[in-house]
Amino acid sequence: MKFAKHLLALAVIGAAVSAQAASDINTVSATNQTASVNLNFRITVPRIIFLSVGTGAFFTDTPTVDFVDFTLTAAQVATPGNVLGVSTATGGVVNARVFGNGGHINLTAFGPAAGLTATGLPAVPWSEINFSSSNAALNHPAIGLGAAGALTLLAATGGVVNQSAAWTFNYANAAPIAAGIYNAQVTYTAVMP
Repeated sequence: MKFAKHLLALAVIGAAVSAQAASDINTVSATNQTASVNLNFRITVPRIIFLSVGTGAFFTDTPTVDFVDFTLTAAQVATPGNVLGVSTATGGVVNARVFGNGGHINLTAFGPAAGLTATGLPAVPWSEINFSSSNAALNHPAIGLGAAGALTLLAATGGVVNQSAAWTFNYANAAPIAAGIYNAQVTYTAVMP
């Protein structure tokens, strides 16, 4: 029992010593006396990744899935040629943003292998959908058919990727097609290895 009391006393003293702040005292009788101590600082930053395509505020989860609509006029149906898409989010463009603080990010896109489909009609292949970007550092990735497409590497600067772009979409309208509403969804994925 006596031994246990001594251990308890040592533990209390040890805890008190380890909890003390740094200190220094100089009692030498001389001029230009000094005392020096250290204080440590730390910043803890979590590793994060953010991807937004279409509607959505920066660093906000947004459940809205936007449309890019290609609505052809009678003249465009009869005469092949590019048709500009109109985004339900921002008019003629779709805003995209990728942010991450853990190094390079790979961006991919994939859609159904069949392309855009309408019930009972031949599909419109993805090769008919063209895209351009306002920022070469955040180009639209090639759309994979039923699986992730080619990787678009977003290079980090100082460990951070912070890119945004306005993507513009065109329907090539290479040949007249049957009347209908053709639909498909593209899934974008950002991966920070």
